[in-house]
Amino acid sequence: GMTLFSHTAKLLKPGGEPSNDVEQSVSQALLDLEANSDLSSALRGLYFVGAEEVVIRDDKVAVVIHIPFPQQKIYHKIQGRLVRELEKKLSGKHVIFLAKRRILSKPTRHSRNLSKQKRPRSRTLTAVHESILDDLVYPAEICGKRKRVKLDGSQQIKVHLEKSAQINTETKLDTFMAVYKKLTGKDVVFEYVD
Repeated sequence: GMTLFSHTAKLLKPGGEPSNDVEQSVSQALLDLEANSDLSSALRGLYFVGAEEVVIRDDKVAVVIHIPFPQQKIYHKIQGRLVRELEKKLSGKHVIFLAKRRILSKPTRHSRNLSKQKRPRSRTLTAVHESILDDLVYPAEICGKRKRVKLDGSQQIKVHLEKSAQINTETKLDTFMAVYKKLTGKDVVFEYVD
């Protein structure tokens, strides 16, 4: 008999929320690749927890795919090829994979910390925002960061990427900037250094 896949077979949304159109097309694309591509064995068992579109410019949209943090290492092994294949299937939209991380808010005097545990550094807003930057540019590596305060008081982060990464990242810098701004509210610019 034929097995019927549900369109959301690759999507596990927390709280069983209904999937949106973007998530359905990502799920379908992943299922297609799992069914017939050399990525199929690598994709088995991988899933994602959400996806959204981010407008880069009038004519350009990126798809941000949120993946479970424990699966990120496995995704990283195939990410270069997976991104290329997904971009073909999603009609040329840039594809970004981000690990889903929880931000724990700063404990205040009034918020009784019931667990009495110290908030781990990896769960602070700053650390999560830094990790988003690392995820965005992967497999390129960030080799330096500088914070600039602009005349109007707003902050801009200047991120240094290695010159060797230029060929693979140059066309995506505006995507990185727009996605980072959408997710964190912060401005970021990139430059290549030797």
